[in-house]
Amino acid sequence: MNLKKLANNSAAITATFALAMMTGCGSSGLPEDAAAVEGVVTYQGSPVADAVVTFRSQTGFSAVGKTAPDGRYQLSSASIPGGTKIGDYQVTVVKREKLDNAMLTEDDPNYTGQQQQTAPQKPKYLVPERYSRPTTSGLEATVATGPNEINFDLTD
Repeated sequence: MNLKKLANNSAAITATFALAMMTGCGSSGLPEDAAAVEGVVTYQGSPVADAVVTFRSQTGFSAVGKTAPDGRYQLSSASIPGGTKIGDYQVTVVKREKLDNAMLTEDDPNYTGQQQQTAPQKPKYLVPERYSRPTTSGLEATVATGPNEINFDLTD
């Protein structure tokens, strides 16, 4: 390899590394334009387990977390594991009952023919349905630099 080509490659690698350092991660391991978000969801004062908490920005970016038995959630997104982008969000919280009578087809070994005779059940919302849509939830949040504790106390 000639020295001129090696010098050009070294300059390109150095420039790439410098760019990565300028746009790199903060001390939390998250990108500079992101932050960790966690909190607790309660409904009528009690922790809500197994609910899905979704933050959606006006640009369409979203992050999601699932609540633990104590109602605690932590947001994560596909591009920012363990956090979300800094900014303003509309928030939804969805918790529905689990259905165990899913429709089976003839291809399923558990199919008996009677499953299709029953109408599929519509899952019941276990927190008010209005919290499941950004346009009706009334829940908003601002994610700022650093750790964020954002709690939601849902009511009827």
